[in-house]
Amino acid sequence: MGWRFRKSIRIAKGVRLNLSKRGVGLSVGGKGFRVGIGPRGAYTSTSIPGTGLYSINYFGKNKSRDFSKAEQNVSSQPKIEGYNLDIPPELATSTTYTSLGCLWFLISVIFLFIWWPLGVLGIIIQIAWASKSANSPTGKAKNHFLQGKIALQKGEWQKALEEFLKVLEIKPEIILLYREIAFLYRRLDNPEEAAKYFEKYLASYPDDAVIKLNYASTLGITKQYHKAIEILQSLPPEMKQELVVINALASAFLGLNKPELALEVLEKGPVRSRKSMDEQMKLFRYLLGITYKELGENNKAIKQFYKIYVEDTEYEDVKALLKELDPSFGG
Repeated sequence: MGWRFRKSIRIAKGVRLNLSKRGVGLSVGGKGFRVGIGPRGAYTSTSIPGTGLYSINYFGKNKSRDFSKAEQNVSSQPKIEGYNLDIPPELATSTTYTSLGCLWFLISVIFLFIWWPLGVLGIIIQIAWASKSANSPTGKAKNHFLQGKIALQKGEWQKALEEFLKVLEIKPEIILLYREIAFLYRRLDNPEEAAKYFEKYLASYPDDAVIKLNYASTLGITKQYHKAIEILQSLPPEMKQELVVINALASAFLGLNKPELALEVLEKGPVRSRKSMDEQMKLFRYLLGITYKELGENNKAIKQFYKIYVEDTEYEDVKALLKELDPSFGG
């Protein structure tokens, strides 16, 4: 909140034209308190009569700034899987439309005290305007989106999926929603449909490397190994050095029964053992063990399986593999 100076010209009783460096605005009210709309949106102002000084508050100004900052912090984090809960631009109400609605309501309330029939008429018009907006295609799509968002927050994946699909029935141009639907299909163990929606999203955003990785891993689940390899090999060079990509590529080659190519990929993985073994590292050693086994290098395979076993005795079928390969294993 700050004190500023402006030029105000009366054009009717209670109505003023306001001139400032930022542009032209219109306000309604009496001494000390007014509501209006200007270059920066709808506002209320409190003034000290006779001084030209006033204090101004814009609707939603602080809230919008805080949200943008939070959104920036979240979007700067690399994500492998997640949900975009922000209303898509195609469904968002414009700032001008919202500001006009706020101003119309405030003016209507003021007129309830000045001449109540006009104030009541103004409120009735706004209710009709809001009802028409809610029943428009965009309004209906926005409602389905918000219902889907609520379902996501509750962990109701099927409900969220149904609501988002209804949004696309009305507004198929909301491309970002294809990505969210793909993730929902993955959560619901439907990789075939997930792959279709990842592909639709990438048709418009072909350079989204994180989604390409998710798409490739989904193709691997559906045993479309050749296509998965093609996608993985198209990733940026720095990303192909990540363990998650190395594992995905090796898995695809093993799926094609090409352990020699899988080994070539896995040899690009971590050289030194890590003090702690996360899930990707466990998978890396597991794939390396399977690859050695397929190539007939059982001693090397046993070594990898033991490294996993000391960390997690129940990981995949490591216990069974050790019983098969090492006669001395008594687990």
